Amino acid sequence: MYKTKDIVLTGFALFAMLFGAGNLIFPPTVGYIVGDNWKLAAFGFCITGIGFPLMGIIASGFAGTELDHFSDRVSPLFSRIFNTALILAIGPCLAIPRTGATAFEVMMTPYVGTDSSIAKYIFLVIYFGVVLLFSLRESAVIDRIGKILTPILLIVLAIIIFKGVSSPIGDLVTTGTTNNFRYGFYNGYQTMDTLAAIIFASIILKTITGKNKDLGRKEQLSFLLKASAIAVCGLAIVYGGLLYIGATSTSVLENKGTTQLLNAIVAELLGKSGNMLLGICVAGACLTTAIGLTATVGDYFSSVFKTKYEKIVIINVIVSLIFAGFGVDLIVQVAAPILVFIYPIAIVLIILNLFKGYIQDRGIFIGCVVGAGLIGAIETLQMLNACPEGIYKLYLELPFQDYGLAWILPSIVVGIIFRVVEKIKK
Repeated sequence: MYKTKDIVLTGFALFAMLFGAGNLIFPPTVGYIVGDNWKLAAFGFCITGIGFPLMGIIASGFAGTELDHFSDRVSPLFSRIFNTALILAIGPCLAIPRTGATAFEVMMTPYVGTDSSIAKYIFLVIYFGVVLLFSLRESAVIDRIGKILTPILLIVLAIIIFKGVSSPIGDLVTTGTTNNFRYGFYNGYQTMDTLAAIIFASIILKTITGKNKDLGRKEQLSFLLKASAIAVCGLAIVYGGLLYIGATSTSVLENKGTTQLLNAIVAELLGKSGNMLLGICVAGACLTTAIGLTATVGDYFSSVFKTKYEKIVIINVIVSLIFAGFGVDLIVQVAAPILVFIYPIAIVLIILNLFKGYIQDRGIFIGCVVGAGLIGAIETLQMLNACPEGIYKLYLELPFQDYGLAWILPSIVVGIIFRVVEKIKK
């Protein structure tokens, strides 16, 4: 039987893993853009930043203890390709480098400016050295994150949010933006929490079974659900607070970029000591996420390539350090079209796995994924200004596209078609 202490510690660790660079820098920017419509944007942001990650954790628990179980109903080959893309996106190609770049830009640019390449790479070497140190011993990752880094992160965040909510830096104003829900919805993609949650669930389950070998399947899922509830409640408070603070800054600050806006907001709230407190917050948020992701990359690819965990971790850290040198803005620009393509597929798989026990036909899994993938491809092409006009006009006619949910009807229709085809074959 598990203990309450284990649930709380795991919940804090999961919160720390999920709360990284994007969770800190994007909510204030979204609030700034939408102004007095921040509640609607926050609702959309929380669906993709909290609701889908929670569903992803639960769905992964239903799917099985291994990551490959999540999408193997489509096909083993698809599962390997999808998981590899997932790991690379939240690993050395996008998410991990962004944590290092964000940490530098928020912590150091107020003091050394944006043009100091020497300072940037000295910082990044130290940063990723710490990531490597905490990640090399896989079995200790969860405990170290929960016991050492998370309390610091929570205290600093609480100070910033309490000050910003109790003493707003400005008044809420109308910015004239439209589709505020959709704007928040798509910006929630940038947190990458839904993708991370799919993978973190398997790590948490392994940790649970390692410490409590007598736990049955239902007890494991119960543990996972309770720990996840702690994590998502923390995320909801942080997102709401940061979005509101960003909305109150519209009338008094100039938006020069995500990290610069965050620096300016905290400086207004806490004075000269604000940047130092923000630096501690960023270090905690980015490091905990980078450590969790690095451990995940090491765990997955060491089993795929049948090599040592430590070797994969070292390679991951080196690649991440190189990509981090490109800066936050470039990483975000590269990430946007990739995430727009991956997310509909990931969300459909989450929903299918939640009802895995009731869906016996493999054709439904294949068809729904194909339908979601088609919409993801159209949205990606549109983001790159490469979508044919006729196809985009048809896309605009799809229900729920105003809410970022255009994939719903195509997934259902193609899923039904594939189910019929599968039955005819049989």
